[in-house]
Amino acid sequence: EPYKKDNGGGNPGGEPGAGVVMKNVLLEDYTGVRCVNCPAAGQVALNLQEQYEHRVVVLGVHAGPLASVPPTGIYPDFRTDEGTTWFTHFGFDSNPVGTVNRKLNGGVYAYQSTEWTDAVASALQEEAQVEMTPEVTFDNNTRKLDVNVKSKFLAELSGTYSLTVCIMEDSIVGRQEGMGADYTHRHVFRGTINGTWGEDINTTTIAPQDEIVKSYSTTLDADYNADQCYIIAYVSNSESKEVLQVTEKKIK
Repeated sequence: EPYKKDNGGGNPGGEPGAGVVMKNVLLEDYTGVRCVNCPAAGQVALNLQEQYEHRVVVLGVHAGPLASVPPTGIYPDFRTDEGTTWFTHFGFDSNPVGTVNRKLNGGVYAYQSTEWTDAVASALQEEAQVEMTPEVTFDNNTRKLDVNVKSKFLAELSGTYSLTVCIMEDSIVGRQEGMGADYTHRHVFRGTINGTWGEDINTTTIAPQDEIVKSYSTTLDADYNADQCYIIAYVSNSESKEVLQVTEKKIK
C-alpha cells in the first residue's frame, strides 16, 4: 500500500517510474452463521479479492437475523454493535447482501452477490481521490496495537469526510449452517477502533495534496489470533457514507 500502477515512465519533473494512485474497493459481505446461501457469496468475495490482487478489500460483517446465535452456543458469535448499526442504517433485511464502496445501487445500498463482480469491476476503474498509507505496530507481549493512517487527498473536495479504522480477523474455523463445524470463516469484522462511523477529519473544503494524519491505540482482544488480524481503514463521505478509498494492512 498504496497501490500504484506504471504510468509509462513517470511524470515530467517527477521521479522516474513514479506511479499513479489506484482506487481500491471496499466490498462488505453482510453474512450470518445460520445462512445457507452465505458461503457461496463469501466465495464470490474471495474470488474477487484474489482476481484483483487485494485491490478489493473484503469485510465480512455478521449482522441480521441469520447472524443470531441459538442458545445452544454451537455457532460462533461474530456479531458486533457496529455491524448491527450498519445493517439497519443501510436498510437490509436478509443475508447475504453486500455493499460496494457503499455506493447507491438504484437508490439502495444493497448489492446482491450476483451483482458484485460487475459492480467491483466498474468501481476499480474510477479515479482515486485519496491516497492512503497505513502504519501498524503491534506488541506481542502487551497486545497493544498502534495504528497511524495518512490520507493524502488528490482532488478538491467539499463536504465532510471521515476516517474509519476497523479490525478484521481472517480464517476462523467454526460452525456454519450447511457447511458443518469445520468451516473457515473469512474476513470477519471484529469492530472499529474509532467509532461506528469513524472520525470526521475535516471542517473545511479539502484542497489537492492536503494530508491528514490520524493515530490510534487499542489493545487487541485476547481471543483474536494476532497472526490473522488486519487493519482496514477507509475514507468516506460523512453524509452519504460512500467510500472514497480503502486500505488494508496485516498487523504482524
